[in-house]
Amino acid sequence: MEKFISISVNQGDAFYLEREKRKILVDGGKSRNGFPQQFLRTTNSESIDILVCTHADADHINGLLGLLEQGFSIAEVWLPGVWTSRLEDLINTPDEFIFEAHKDIVDKYLGDEINLEEIGESINTDCIENLRPDESYIDISRIYSSIERQGKNNEWKFRFSSEYLYHRHIHKMLDRKIDIYIDAIQTAEKIREMAILAYHSGAKIRWFEFGQKPTKNCGEKYLKPINSRETFQISKRKSALEYLSLSKANKESLVFHSPTENGRANVLFSADSDLALNYNLRDVGNDSIITAPHHGSEHNKNAYQELTNNNVITNESILIRSDGKYKSRPGNSYLQSVAKRACTLCRPFNTPKQNVIFESNGKGWVASKGLNWCKCK
Repeated sequence: MEKFISISVNQGDAFYLEREKRKILVDGGKSRNGFPQQFLRTTNSESIDILVCTHADADHINGLLGLLEQGFSIAEVWLPGVWTSRLEDLINTPDEFIFEAHKDIVDKYLGDEINLEEIGESINTDCIENLRPDESYIDISRIYSSIERQGKNNEWKFRFSSEYLYHRHIHKMLDRKIDIYIDAIQTAEKIREMAILAYHSGAKIRWFEFGQKPTKNCGEKYLKPINSRETFQISKRKSALEYLSLSKANKESLVFHSPTENGRANVLFSADSDLALNYNLRDVGNDSIITAPHHGSEHNKNAYQELTNNNVITNESILIRSDGKYKSRPGNSYLQSVAKRACTLCRPFNTPKQNVIFESNGKGWVASKGLNWCKCK
């Protein structure tokens, strides 16, 4: 019997799948301290075969950091390939990297962009200059060598005292840029710590480069990338601000498909993607579980159109929405979908929070007894 669980984290995504005797976790919600015990209570498992981080947003990565920190047994960790671009710098000279990010933010003209994610959404990755002209291929193993050399310096934290930030940096910045700068520091810390904790856990680390069409052998037969390709080389070098913005951007979050041999009871892990790359979705199956893109946000309405155009969203499919308390979510594209829908927390918020659980014997998904279907208004 296979099982899918949308774990009812207070904010963010955390999706657990048991398939072909493998245990898969895609993202871990926002609570670093609370998620490990919540995961254990919900799944009754202290081990994970594949742990996936779709992008560096706090409501996806924090819980995963908690699991690694608590010493859960994890066989493989799958991470965004874009992180490799500046990971050596983050590991070896993190303060210098942050100072570079500060200069980028001070010098950058900000139009309507109010946070790090929106900066990432505005970047045309085709226009990023490759600053490694003499090194077209750098093996990812160099990152692991850097982690080994750091030894006790692995637990770096930026000196985040208000006095230090004010006198060295913030007094030159507008309020909006201060928020972006603080977010950049926190994102850098998370990426650095995720890579280091994953490495020292003994897990095999696999990297998936967004925007590259996956090959037939990418991933595993029970978990395939949709908008990325497994990579073994360090990504094109980016500026510090480009690096942190793209690492957190919704549009670059990794999407994965868990297929079955008979094409029934598949799962599409949509993360926060808008599914705008026109990759093949036709193999997903029209009776699949689909995790609602960006928690049902109308900002990602393009994703629902793509899923409908590819006959993935039908009256046989199941949209699963994981979210916290947001008045603007879900949007109309989610609410008007023909698919069956279930949420960990519906709007209005007087409805009970729930783990959304489905089981399958390979012929289709069956809701757990007592599941409350979506009542969002």
